[in-house]
Amino acid sequence: MKHRPTTFLWLLLGLTVSLTGCGKGPRVFRLPVFGAVSLSSGEKPNGSITFLPDEGRSGPAATASLVDGEYRFDHDNGPTAGPHRVMVTRIVPKETTLASRGDKKQPLAVPAETRTKWTVLVDLAPNGPYRRDFTLEP
Repeated sequence: MKHRPTTFLWLLLGLTVSLTGCGKGPRVFRLPVFGAVSLSSGEKPNGSITFLPDEGRSGPAATASLVDGEYRFDHDNGPTAGPHRVMVTRIVPKETTLASRGDKKQPLAVPAETRTKWTVLVDLAPNGPYRRDFTLEP
């Protein structure tokens, strides 16, 4: 029965470790930002939107798909509060042109897509509003 105090100490140590966790670090508070992107011509582009912490600030980048001008982040993948550079990339697939060579038509070698990029500055407040719409010049 000499080992009882030692057993008790090991149980206490195990309980302490399990209650305090393994030190994942602090959770980053991300914002559920959503909105629309349009060109001044009225076009609703497809592509991607990325929120990058502004120069001199730290934090994760957040990227989402832009489909028919709409994007959406949630608490798991959204940007953090504070100033950001917002990069919008429009992707426009090029149509493949066919060339006739005898009885067969073959596609011409053309780039698969063109990309256009814009950068906008925005400051995200921690308590909202979380809707951010952007109108860009083509």
